[in-house]
Amino acid sequence: MGRHLRAGGFWRGRARDAVSIPERPDGNVTTGILAATAAMTTCCGTGGMTGRGTGQGTALRGDDTKGCILCGGMKHELVSERDRHGGLLCTRLCAGCGLIRNDPVPTEPELDAFYASAYRESYKGASVPRRRQVWRNFDRTKRHMLTYRDVYGQGGRWLDLGSGSGEFLYLARAMGAEVEGVEPHEGYCLYSRDTLGLPVRRATLDSSGYDPGSFDLIRLSHVLEHMRDPLRTLIQLRAWLRPGGVLYVEVPDIAEEARNRLRGRLFHYGHINNFDPVTLRALAGAAGLVELGRTKQRAAQTTGLFLTAGATLVPDAAALARNAVTMRAIMADHAKALLPRPPKGTVIGRFVGRVHERLREAVTASRFRCHRAIAEDAAQSLQASLNAPLAA
Repeated sequence: MGRHLRAGGFWRGRARDAVSIPERPDGNVTTGILAATAAMTTCCGTGGMTGRGTGQGTALRGDDTKGCILCGGMKHELVSERDRHGGLLCTRLCAGCGLIRNDPVPTEPELDAFYASAYRESYKGASVPRRRQVWRNFDRTKRHMLTYRDVYGQGGRWLDLGSGSGEFLYLARAMGAEVEGVEPHEGYCLYSRDTLGLPVRRATLDSSGYDPGSFDLIRLSHVLEHMRDPLRTLIQLRAWLRPGGVLYVEVPDIAEEARNRLRGRLFHYGHINNFDPVTLRALAGAAGLVELGRTKQRAAQTTGLFLTAGATLVPDAAALARNAVTMRAIMADHAKALLPRPPKGTVIGRFVGRVHERLREAVTASRFRCHRAIAEDAAQSLQASLNAPLAA
């Protein structure tokens, strides 16, 4: 499968990321969605792997009998054997399109159990959000909704799938929307209902049970990467949209994360599929979703998309093959670099900025007597900004 690039000094004493780099790009790209039928190479031996955060340390036996979910390709290159916490996690890059995926993929029962109780603890370190996290989430969500007020100002019935601690739903209701939330984590679901008074139920996509044409807007923020079959997820959500409805999808950009994170601090058990702007758009097109018209705010080359129902598109095999070459180089660079290489600023500057931002969040959040007070302040601030005239 090619040669392995390993950073010499980093590998002395402990195993970390291993990036498999073929001698030349693979030009044989299958374009049919879910077309592969042969078995994929088993990852990390035959005994499975243990994912941090499951709480039980059991082997994870996923379905590794299919090819790439995006291009159908069967050739995959090992990019990592560890997760961001040092636990065993095998991750591969598709040589046909550049999609990066955990291998094997956990089963649905394993994922349901993980998200019901362990995910928030492993990712955030707590079963309910901290006050500074609540303030940060409301601040970010408020700025997001103001930036895209042309979409969020339409009202109607909205669904937040994977609603987390409920900040989006709270502000959406303040804007006049009829809101519903679905959150698989028990603690965050109870927090949303009891602390913020939101109509959130604990469920998964498959158990949600909505009828076709139910929603004017669906939000899927940092959720798609957690799905075993993201193509099926997008097709399902497309069916739930009313005519002219909008689906907002946002995922982490794995290319950007590889440049900004320390070596070996990249992959997560819960992030089954790791997208970049090219693979995310190709997947959306394959699901019959097209982007809303571009505006200055809705710029190209991001991993946050406003989508609506359209024609189903066959992925461009040549464009995906070029993306695979690009992603291969980015992963190799991440494995070799001693420090992150952010495209803007410096490592030290970004670190200092992050520390300053966290201190600002903690100080600001401490001024509020409770979480609900933060929510009410954010809603009032949003309403005031919406009522203010736009700058010329």
